[in-house]
Formats: sequence, C-alpha cells, structure tokens
Amino acid sequence: MMFSYTQMQKIIKQGVRGGDGEVHCRDYINSSMNSMPFEAFGLNEMQPGATIPEHCHADSEEFYFIVSGRGTGIHNGRQFDIGPGDGWLCRAGETHGILNKLVPGQVLTFASVFFAPRKAL
Repeated sequence: MMFSYTQMQKIIKQGVRGGDGEVHCRDYINSSMNSMPFEAFGLNEMQPGATIPEHCHADSEEFYFIVSGRGTGIHNGRQFDIGPGDGWLCRAGETHGILNKLVPGQVLTFASVFFAPRKAL
C-alpha cells in the first residue's frame, strides 16, 4: 500500500491535550488496520509556538521521532532539547510531551507511533 504525503488528508488539531496552537496531522496508519502491531502512525507538523503539554496514556505506548526542526521534549518530568533524528519511547503510564517554542517561526515536524495495548497471553 502506497501513501503519498500530498494525497493524505490533513487534520488540523487545536490545543492538543490542552496545549497551545495548531498541530497539522496526517495519519498514515490507524486502528482500523487491526492486523498491525500498532494503533496509529502519523506525521505531525507543530505550527510555530504550538505545544503538547506533558500527559499520559494509561494503556498505550507512544514513540516520537523528530523529522525536522528543533524543540523541547518532555519525558517523565524531564525536559531536553530535540532535533532531527532524535526519538524517545514513552511506555504506558509514563508522561511525555513536546514543545515548539525553541526557534521562533519554525514548524517542528515529528512522527508518532501509538502501540496497541499488549494482550495477556
């Protein structure tokens, strides 16, 4: 299955998880494709000044991968600089967030993967 960036539906989200500004999302894979080992894979473009504050997913894990831009990542209360090629995994129950306030006027692009809850064997 081929996915073209220019043909993907762009979803504009305001105030993600109580944060500031807009995040433009393109969800390449979602939970309707239930044979996949994850719930969703999306490309996110945080508009200048946008934030997704520290939050928690009790039942799923999420991996952030920075494609372009520089910003601030948050994991379990610790803040750190992020840039292209950086990534971090947030296990179920851990807190995480991402802030695009480091470089004025910049769009921060990152991919996010939500992993499905593990089923008991």
